[in-house]
Amino acid sequence: MAKTVMSFVSLPYEVDTWPLMQQMLEEGKRVVVPRVQKNELLVSEVRDPERELAPGAFRVWEPTPQAVRPIGLEHVDVVLVPGLAFDRRGHRLGHGRGYFDRFLSRLPATTRTVGLCFDFQLLDRLPTSPHDQTVQTVLAA
Repeated sequence: MAKTVMSFVSLPYEVDTWPLMQQMLEEGKRVVVPRVQKNELLVSEVRDPERELAPGAFRVWEPTPQAVRPIGLEHVDVVLVPGLAFDRRGHRLGHGRGYFDRFLSRLPATTRTVGLCFDFQLLDRLPTSPHDQTVQTVLAA
């Protein structure tokens, strides 16, 4: 059972992760979210998303500077991954800046990765590049 879950903070056109983060916090899980720092995604614990998150890089909600609580990747059990589209093999289409691909490549082998998308975003096959990272599971709503 996952104790620490990293969730992306959804944009208006993505599966809404705000209630999911709140539910996980109420269940006593440790919730972490990504924060852009330089050219990398770092993870930071969040305890009160509504108070601790604000629009940051690329208008994506992330911890405010005073709310940053860094967490080592070895402590993250599951990562919820956003995407514009996913395919049935776990490939994803991101926004093209490579933040999540670089991040996923740094995860320990024991960390589970789950892509979250709407049904219409799940395709049979996406074109891929050598640097693309896959997710282990795709959940479509």
